This record gives sequence, C-alpha cells and structure tokens, in this order.
Amino acid sequence: MPAEFKVLGTFEVCVDGRLVDLGQVRQRSVLVVLAIDAERVVTVEQLVDRVWGERPPASARSTLYSYLSRLRRVLAGCGHAGIVRRAGGYVLTGDPLAVDLHRYRHLVTQARAAQNDAQALSLYEQARALWRGEAFAGIDTFWINRVRDAPGCSQAGRRTPSH
Repeated sequence: MPAEFKVLGTFEVCVDGRLVDLGQVRQRSVLVVLAIDAERVVTVEQLVDRVWGERPPASARSTLYSYLSRLRRVLAGCGHAGIVRRAGGYVLTGDPLAVDLHRYRHLVTQARAAQNDAQALSLYEQARALWRGEAFAGIDTFWINRVRDAPGCSQAGRRTPSH
C-alpha cells in the first residue's frame, strides 16, 4: 500500500487512492514538517519551532509526542512510509518521491537536464500537474509560510519554466 503525501495544495495523504484522516491542524503540521524533510532527521526542537513558532506553549513537547504517536498509528498501514525515532529526532521514512514537493523538484531537475525540448516539456508538464493550489494550503505557521514563499514552492513555481 504506497502512500502519497500531497503538499502542493491542501495537505493530504492518500493510501491506495483514499484520503487518510490526519487529525487536527497542528497534528497535520507535524507531518507536513516531516514530509518537507523526508528521510532527514528533524529534531524535537525544530519540530516545536516549526509547528508552534517562537512562543510555544509549555505543553508543546508533550503535545508533540502525542501527535507523533497518533500519526504513527495513522501511517502504520502505509507500506514503507512511517515516522521513526532516530538519534537526534524523528524521520518520515519511505521514498521521498512519495511527497509531491520532492517529486516536483526531481522532475524539474530532470527536465533541465533533458536531451531535447520535447522530453523537457513533457517533464515540466508532469511537474506542473502535481500542483493543486497553494502549497501547504490550510497550514499556517511562520516556518511553513517561509517555505511556501521559497523558490520551488511559491505560486510562481506552478508555471512551466522555459527550457
């Protein structure tokens, strides 16, 4: 059962084409942060900062652990995708290309290296088709907003680049 993590629009996780209930917005935010850094360790401090910002509540760490536990259960049936504890933090495991943002960047990189214009155009069109609206729609944290506005995630990233 492969999982798809869709962040290029409203954040969704699909398993076998079906949407998975990810819980409330802060819990979804934790998974978005891990998806952005798929296969890389994200420290607890980074998670707290990226989800709650500079002034997290006193309960942020315990709430974070609760969210991680719930998300692990949600992802338990998602094939190779999952959240694991590693030295220093947590990791969303699995194929990073299961996250549409990483697939988009991969396709654009391939298109730029394409041998001919037709191949490049096809790859750019595949990349553009991944966009379903504003990146991370429905998730509003300072860090996510900065990522959203970065090159490759902004609305400008939706245009097919020229080759």
